[in-house]
Amino acid sequence: MMRSLFSGVSGLKSHQTRMDVIGNNIANVNTTGFKSSRTTFADTLSQTLTGASAPGDTVGGTNPKQIGLGTGVASIDLLFTDGSVQSTGKNTDLCLSGNGLFVVKNGNQTYYTRDGAFEFDSAGNYVLPSSGLYVQGWTATDGVLNTTGAVGNINIPAGKSMASKATSLATYANNLNASTTGYKISNVLVKYTDGTSETVTNYTPAQSSAGTISLTLASGETVTLDENAGYNFETGKPIAGKVLYKSKISSITANANGKVNLTLGVGTAINNIDGATTYSVQNLASGTYSIDGKYTLAGTITKVTAKGTDDVDIELDLDGDGTKDITVNVPKPDNFSYSAGDEFKADLPITKIDAKQGAQINMANGKVANLEAANLLVDSADQMYERKGTTQDGVVTAITRKGDTVYNFNGKTVASTTITTDDGNSLTGLVGMNYAAKDTFYPSVTTTIQVYDSLGASHSVPVLFTKTADNTWNLSLAGGGDSTTITEEDGTSTVINLTATELKFDTTGKYVSGSASLALTYTNGAEAQNVAANLAGLSQYAGNSTINAGYDGHAAGTLSSVAVDSSGIITGTYTNGVKQAEGQVAIAQFTNASGLTKTGNSLYQESNNSGTANVKTASDLGVNITPSALEMSNVDIANEFSDMIITQRGFQSNSKIITVGDEMLETLINMKR
Repeated sequence: MMRSLFSGVSGLKSHQTRMDVIGNNIANVNTTGFKSSRTTFADTLSQTLTGASAPGDTVGGTNPKQIGLGTGVASIDLLFTDGSVQSTGKNTDLCLSGNGLFVVKNGNQTYYTRDGAFEFDSAGNYVLPSSGLYVQGWTATDGVLNTTGAVGNINIPAGKSMASKATSLATYANNLNASTTGYKISNVLVKYTDGTSETVTNYTPAQSSAGTISLTLASGETVTLDENAGYNFETGKPIAGKVLYKSKISSITANANGKVNLTLGVGTAINNIDGATTYSVQNLASGTYSIDGKYTLAGTITKVTAKGTDDVDIELDLDGDGTKDITVNVPKPDNFSYSAGDEFKADLPITKIDAKQGAQINMANGKVANLEAANLLVDSADQMYERKGTTQDGVVTAITRKGDTVYNFNGKTVASTTITTDDGNSLTGLVGMNYAAKDTFYPSVTTTIQVYDSLGASHSVPVLFTKTADNTWNLSLAGGGDSTTITEEDGTSTVINLTATELKFDTTGKYVSGSASLALTYTNGAEAQNVAANLAGLSQYAGNSTINAGYDGHAAGTLSSVAVDSSGIITGTYTNGVKQAEGQVAIAQFTNASGLTKTGNSLYQESNNSGTANVKTASDLGVNITPSALEMSNVDIANEFSDMIITQRGFQSNSKIITVGDEMLETLINMKR
């Protein structure tokens, strides 16, 4: 009878334990990443009244007679099923699905959790903010992840900078139009930079460099050198006496420091001056004068004398002192007459200019210089002036080199070409390509390669693809040549040279051969570089030309945002548009995850029966990470409430056993009365 009492007590204890587990499950119904538990019972050791007997020759066997002593808690199992995914919109939150746990660390203590409510702290550490534990994984170096090494803290500081990377490879992709229309050339209209033009049937330009070197002088002047200069200039060295350039003299300006003498012709309005056909004006201290320009001779008439029937001598007072200075012989006018006291003016051509030291020389290239020599006699409109360095110029403070590639034809610099076809169309040609009547002209496809130099500056390099025959294309730079110079916005220049072979396709439109590379030199201080062009990704089919070039370089940038993918890779987006891997979250997998020991705060630790953690990437372990989301608790409320009712009834039933046993004992005690 006492056995039944103890069985009831064991039932009460076991059902109370089960109720404790149910209560904990329900309490954590909204705990992130919580894993519910279940309780299982098993009967306890039974008391044997008689043992079992084996069958005999005359009687069969008998079963044992055993009385059970109650129930006990067999196990409390941790249910590692996935919870529902709850979207949060926070880019650092992670939801883990599958057999795995996040790894977090505090000093040398390693914990595991399904709670992915992570974020970055002020030092850029990826942490579990509820406890400050460091999330474990791998931090990338310059965008390269090494997940074969040991895991560690993930650190991605806000405002992290990315160094620039020089472009080394441009990769072309997509299609060139195989059915690009060709036109028969009738003639070529060539326009020149001097404003002239001509129409030719054969156009074969010659490429040349129009590069320039400019010196910045201590005086503050910037001088552009030409081919007459020695080009042996160095910064910090004086340039006195060195030839800088030559230019046509456009005019001379007289001033107080450098006076000018003029020799004038009489022109058509005057027969002679003092009996001569030239006249000299001395010591002019102001005014600007040029050969074939005009000088106004003005004075007051002091006397008029007829010379025969056709001429008149006019005596002029030029300086206003009332006395004659010169006598001018002019044709007798038909409609008026000269009189003493009248003003006389005549614009006379300048035939010679005798400039004195200090006068200002104005040149056709826009430059000016003060005459250093004692004098300079200018008697031709084409006369050149040789500019030399002076002591006033001082030393060279900076040297700037710029260059432009030009194309010449028939001794002139070409500005543009226009192709006239046999059917009357006018199409824009390339100044650097050869054209001949009856040849086939194909319009070019222009692409742009974005090249970043060693300083992170960007340069747009135009590369042209021009069909030359069926399945064959030619590569060239702007203008159609293999060399060009780009003047950048900051005033520096970039010289580009293209080395390329013909691009060939087979009869099915597939790439066969063709290579190209660019050599670039800069005046902005960046080092020279080579950029290889990968053309193997191109095709040639009828349709549109969709060709474009990708590149591997970039400018410097600053980290602006991060995002996590389903493999746990943290990708950073920089202000230069570049995205690169910054880190990857590690995942731990256990053979028996239910055997982990709970330590509170949704954390677990290894136990003797959990197995050893296998730490890999999410994809290696076959688990999935949902970014910007959290895992909800896997507690099933309906199931928990059902278990609660069953547990309650079981508890009530066991309590009834104790009540009935008590009544039986009471009846037994009352028998002696």
